[in-house]
Amino acid sequence: MSSSTILQEPWSRGLSVMVRLDEVLVRRRTAFQDLLIGRNARYGLCLFLDDLMQSAQSDEALYHEPFVHPAMVLHPEPARVLIGGAGEGATAREVLRHRSVQHVVAVDLDADVVDACRRFLPTWSAGAFEDPRVELRIETIQATLSAAPDRSFDIILLDVTDPVLAGPSVELFTARFFAEVARVLTDDGVVVLQSGAFDLADPSLLRSVCATLGTAFEWVRPMLLHVPSFHGGWSTTMAAKRSPQTETAAVDARIEGLEGLRMYDRTVHRGLMHLPRFAAQALEPPGAVITGDGDARLITFGLDR
Repeated sequence: MSSSTILQEPWSRGLSVMVRLDEVLVRRRTAFQDLLIGRNARYGLCLFLDDLMQSAQSDEALYHEPFVHPAMVLHPEPARVLIGGAGEGATAREVLRHRSVQHVVAVDLDADVVDACRRFLPTWSAGAFEDPRVELRIETIQATLSAAPDRSFDIILLDVTDPVLAGPSVELFTARFFAEVARVLTDDGVVVLQSGAFDLADPSLLRSVCATLGTAFEWVRPMLLHVPSFHGGWSTTMAAKRSPQTETAAVDARIEGLEGLRMYDRTVHRGLMHLPRFAAQALEPPGAVITGDGDARLITFGLDR
């Protein structure tokens, strides 16, 4: 399929971004969302869900490497990993760079998205779905968690859709959901989630995500990313039941042992562990805990610096 099309992505109040696709490889409505894979002159092949950019050929590593590796290297020997939002397979690809990994449960709600990415974006997964350590499940992440025994996973990576408080994925950012995540995480485990755009003009959403994580975890660490195809600042957030040591010789050695990376190294790791002053100040005010029940309370999650 080949044609030119223009998408207009809302960015924030009063702003939007227009993206021209010179070629559309697939566009269809799945059971859950609008799926589009096309080619842009600047970013190459791109994946869109509901007309919103999810991943681009030119810079997907700038998202997936810092999304996966900080959590993985903070654990002494991650063996069991859960991925919520298997999608294009790039998260699983990065997880498998760690030799200690024995079993990966990769979950996605939408089989059509996974199938289309395997067909049209094969370099994203780089064979990860064929690796015998990877178990692909088509189901909700809530169903996966509900069936999992206590302390089942060393690392949980939640690459779910954006945390829009009025959106369909709000349940995946609630205090009760994070309590269930904490139940299946090992005592020395780490969870990381995609926590949406970081807009200095209105950082309230990231404050809320951090505050809500703080109801289930002792340690919460937001990280800021720059991914050009996302058109602005982005964030991921780590959490753990107890504070890990983020910068040690052992952590450096684990980073040095990784091969084939495009951007993540010891220097990048240290940068991710320290918020810029402007961001730390923006996140100091209390955030509203997301309950999913229409009520909220303000708490400060206690950013350690």
